[in-house]
Amino acid sequence: MNKSFLFSFLLLGFLWSCSDSELITPGDEFQTVIESGTYTFELNGVFTDLSDATIATTSAENSQIRGANTASHSIVISISEALSVGTFSHSDGATVIINLGQAGVFTNVSAQNELLPLNLSITTVNNSAGLVSGIFSGTVYNAISEETRVITNGQFFEIQFEPEVQNDRILKANFNNQLFDFSTNANAMGIQTAAVIQGINVDQIQTLSITIPGGISVGSFTEANEVVYQVNLGTSENPSDVYTNYNSSTDTYLPVTLNITAVTAQRVIGTFSGTITKFTGGVPGEEITITNGQINVPIN
Repeated sequence: MNKSFLFSFLLLGFLWSCSDSELITPGDEFQTVIESGTYTFELNGVFTDLSDATIATTSAENSQIRGANTASHSIVISISEALSVGTFSHSDGATVIINLGQAGVFTNVSAQNELLPLNLSITTVNNSAGLVSGIFSGTVYNAISEETRVITNGQFFEIQFEPEVQNDRILKANFNNQLFDFSTNANAMGIQTAAVIQGINVDQIQTLSITIPGGISVGSFTEANEVVYQVNLGTSENPSDVYTNYNSSTDTYLPVTLNITAVTAQRVIGTFSGTITKFTGGVPGEEITITNGQINVPIN
């Protein structure tokens, strides 16, 4: 087997499964710790903290990141798509509404009904835990007082949201007769020469990836085709708990069966089953039997 090829895919799967984790680098221990739910900014240089009540919502059409304090002052930042890591601005339709009570309501809409500058960078979206973080700045206007103010140093950190239910994606199976659903963000990638089918279980910090070195096509594939299952069954108490059917120390496989019943320009449909275990120094542990696996995911 081409071990360098397999290593590349396993590394891809590892990095993908760890994308929601925080990595510690030298110097981090000296940085100021930001509490979850923090939502602050400066308005014309005046520090404003709206962290007393925070929440976010996400959907394909509209997402909002909200904050408020005990004085009923509030902020709402909106984008016209699902929450995702990236940069957004007024040019993309991003808006902000700041309610300062007696001081009035400020928005990034001008007296001419045009969007004023708003720059939003969403730095992390943890779909497993339902947390979003980012930074923002911009210009807002009060239509009553005709006053313009400038937002600087805006930040929100680990604002809770409920991940959108994706009814159009199915990636699930029974693991030792217990159902695990990895349908969140499930997709297939790299169809032509080598492919990965992957998804997230939002109930825990868990991921599933199925690697097919020869690419995806209608047919039946097994360990003889070097199909690799990699499943992180970790929890918040034990986030690194990876099971697989491939023993890299001995270059051997536990039996698996992947049946692809349909491949279109948009979707992959099929079933899967097999046996996985956690290898420690090349030594297998307790085996887990996968049954009734279902795949119906979009192609990215």
